[in-house]
Amino acid sequence: MRTHQIRVRLSLCFFLVSSLVGSAFLYAAEPIQNEWDDVARLVIIGDIHGDYDSYISVLREAGLVNRRGNWTGDDTHLVQVGDVPDRGPDTLRIIDHLQKLETQARRDDGMVHVLIGNHEFMNVVGDLRYVHPGEYDEFTSRNSRQYRDAYYQQVVQAILTQNETTETSVVIDDAFKDSWYQQFPLGYVEHRLAWQPGGDINNWVNTHNSVIRINDMLFMHAGLGPTMLTMSLDEMNNQIRAEILGPLLPENNLGDNEDGPLWYRGLAMNPEAAESAHVQSLLNTYGVNHILLGHTPELGVITPRFGGKVIITDTGMSAYYGAHKASVLFENGELLAIQDGEKIALPQTEADIIPYFQAMAELKPDHQPLINHIYRLQNPEPIQEELEGIEPAVPSIEDNTISEDAAGF
Repeated sequence: MRTHQIRVRLSLCFFLVSSLVGSAFLYAAEPIQNEWDDVARLVIIGDIHGDYDSYISVLREAGLVNRRGNWTGDDTHLVQVGDVPDRGPDTLRIIDHLQKLETQARRDDGMVHVLIGNHEFMNVVGDLRYVHPGEYDEFTSRNSRQYRDAYYQQVVQAILTQNETTETSVVIDDAFKDSWYQQFPLGYVEHRLAWQPGGDINNWVNTHNSVIRINDMLFMHAGLGPTMLTMSLDEMNNQIRAEILGPLLPENNLGDNEDGPLWYRGLAMNPEAAESAHVQSLLNTYGVNHILLGHTPELGVITPRFGGKVIITDTGMSAYYGAHKASVLFENGELLAIQDGEKIALPQTEADIIPYFQAMAELKPDHQPLINHIYRLQNPEPIQEELEGIEPAVPSIEDNTISEDAAGF
């Protein structure tokens, strides 16, 4: 499968050359700012994944746009932590709107920061496993059949050339053509034109960062693993933008590095006891008190970890994940979660964690993952060494706590 994807990508690149000559590599020529201080008001939203209605709803709830979708946030900074595309049909519409907001916010001394996520990177390099059919539909035009036919001819020519040098030949017949046309719908070529180096979306993505600092907060899509501690923000951002412009190196790319800012899940998923030293190293290295990220939707609410030092903003706002709409607000020196129209202070200490999630559960009383999480927080698993020689016992559950059945155990 991977060989086929690479072959198709190379063939498509060949087809696209005439369309892209003169437009490639126009962006990221100048240094791009990635640190800001003294920002009074911030709104942070998580992964959008192609759901325009949820995205607009979150912005309106945070007071950033009016009913016509125009900027009303004055000098607020909006941070979107990446993963605009895939899983939903509205990606192009969302990108168009974000581009409009970037311009409107600057006029009011505000700013929109759209970070690069792993799904932006995947679309650039041709990993299209999660593209929604509606995303291709958004690109269709009266020329789509002509584009696809031309691309098909390029693919056929590439296969025929390959057949001359390999023992196993691919048969080009009506069955192959029918299968190919089903695999590559109308709008596919335009989608690739836009996302590949030199395309409009690629150029736009390449004006953005993967990691930024605002005040005492560090923002990225996924996280930063231990091997990233030696890299500055400039180094990480410049390398990922270079990879988006292409071509990728055979190895050591930051955009698909499991420790890198687009992929690392340790801050969201590793046991806190095992990860806490690394979290503190990150805070010390980059001179911040909080790390805000997306990438890992689990509880359907803004999720603080490590006593509020790490805040996961990916609530699964897309309909694909259940349309759990929320955002983070920094205002008057305080970090708040906006959930279902309510503002709830985010924890600043470990003691604040359980009360925070209990307050969230009052807003989402039937959301089982959240109930399960509260149960685990109230009934932590003992360290294995402490269990040696101790007979297992069934914990007693008081009437005013969550039952084992309700917690899903």
